[in-house]
Amino acid sequence: MTRDRTRPTIRQFEPGDTEAMLALNERAMRGEGTDPADIPDIGDLHRVEETYLDSGGEFLVAVAEGEVVAMGGLTVEGDQGELLRMRVDPDHQQEGLGSRLVARLEEVARERGVTRLVAETAIRQQAATKFYPAHGFEEQSRRSFEDYELIEFEKRL
Repeated sequence: MTRDRTRPTIRQFEPGDTEAMLALNERAMRGEGTDPADIPDIGDLHRVEETYLDSGGEFLVAVAEGEVVAMGGLTVEGDQGELLRMRVDPDHQQEGLGSRLVARLEEVARERGVTRLVAETAIRQQAATKFYPAHGFEEQSRRSFEDYELIEFEKRL
């Protein structure tokens, strides 16, 4: 059964979004079977302007009915960009929000001279391991971090 709701708006992060983003991070991680406490240093979510915006990157949120329901960040270093904190609220998955966020972040990356875009996710995050290849990313490597097996994906822009 689909709910009748307005299409979420995607916009740049605003300072008042921090608490909602932290809550979204927890909901999304739990929805994928990951304990949010296991995620290494999420301090960047407390310093979005400094970590992303002031250093040539971008951070976007999707807002539906006044609630942050998706988010994603882009860092840029030279001609390489990295997607970080890509999250979609479990109640809003399969609505195209992740695809819309990635498309916007790729557009920004191209504008900033990025030719190689990377993303990393845990194997246990099944939605993400399917999402990136479906959006043109190819698996590059795997590594272990504590109890997690991680996959690095890459896309040439």
